[in-house]
Amino acid sequence: MKDRTVKSFHVLNSLILYSCMIKKIVQIGLLTCVFFSFSFSFSRIEAQTEVNSTFDQSVGAEFSAQTEAINENQEPQTTTDTVEIKGIVTKIVSDKEVDQNRQMVFEVGTSMGDFTIDTSKSLVEGMRYNLKPGNKVYLQIITVNGEADQVFLVDVVRTTALFWLTIFFAVMIVIIGLWRGLSSLLGLAITLAILFGFIVPMILHGSDAVFVTIVGSILILAVNMHLSHGFNKGTMLAFASTVVGLVLVVIFAKLFVGVANLSGLASEDAVLLYLQAGNVIVPKGVLLSAIILGAVGVLDDIAITQGETVVELIEANENLDRKELFVRSMRVGRHHIASTVNTLVLAYTGVALPLLLLFVGHSEIAGLRFINQEQVAEEIVRTLAGTMALVLTVPISSWFATFIKKR
Repeated sequence: MKDRTVKSFHVLNSLILYSCMIKKIVQIGLLTCVFFSFSFSFSRIEAQTEVNSTFDQSVGAEFSAQTEAINENQEPQTTTDTVEIKGIVTKIVSDKEVDQNRQMVFEVGTSMGDFTIDTSKSLVEGMRYNLKPGNKVYLQIITVNGEADQVFLVDVVRTTALFWLTIFFAVMIVIIGLWRGLSSLLGLAITLAILFGFIVPMILHGSDAVFVTIVGSILILAVNMHLSHGFNKGTMLAFASTVVGLVLVVIFAKLFVGVANLSGLASEDAVLLYLQAGNVIVPKGVLLSAIILGAVGVLDDIAITQGETVVELIEANENLDRKELFVRSMRVGRHHIASTVNTLVLAYTGVALPLLLLFVGHSEIAGLRFINQEQVAEEIVRTLAGTMALVLTVPISSWFATFIKKR
């Protein structure tokens, strides 16, 4: 019994041992299969990577070759530019009528070479200038890769002519006006300095156009009146009357522009200025400033004339009292009013003459509709506002001038 038990124990022990060995063998087999599986997969990935790399290299080489071929076949990039230069007319080739418009062909010598200009290519409405050999002109040259491609006539050079005209004007003023003429020229120079050194820059920088114009106008009147007419009581009284007249101009200008509902954008110049300057420029303010500046010069004339009239009356009869001086000076002033009204109307009409001709001769707009046009209404308001203020300045300046007489 004991032997059987021992023998069974040995058999069971052998079975357990064999099962453990079989288990180890299976585990080793599985690990081997897993190892070979990973090895095979990695080799396939590496092989595919080499294939892809080879493909990318071949495609990249082919793309580079195609790009180089395109670059070789592509035309070089062109650059264009526009320059404006001066030139001298050397020869008139032809001067004839083309499509009922006068056109010229002429040769011009410039720093970039000699060019032949045909005005029919740039001035389709006809030749406006009477050119002769020796005249200076402005040319617009369109260059391609630094070489002149097209050349057009832009304008004639007239700065030299303007210079000599200004010299002639100044000489005549000095010859006729003597010292006062010379002082008036100095005042004119100061006026231009105030305009271009103060009023225009301040408006362009966004300052209130009306306020700036009022300040600039007072400076212009103060300097010009005292330079031209001397530093005396009569000039100071005349200056005081012009300041009152200036206030009247501002009042009437604002009132009339508001009542007429003007925008200040009637002209192409005003629209262009507004578009370029943006919100910095107020169109209505620029219109008011123009009205004020247009009346300032005439204010000076009225105040000085009425003041000098009173002075002459005093010298003719020292027994005249202030009331009589005022009444007699107003008799002269009324004539001044009539001439001033005509002067302003004709001056503004002269400025707007092309516009009037355009509407009257080439427009089918009826009379009232024509007057209602903002371009026309703007000129009417400009004339009425300035004239109203100037008319009232006559009695004001006459009254101020009577204070010259001592009590």
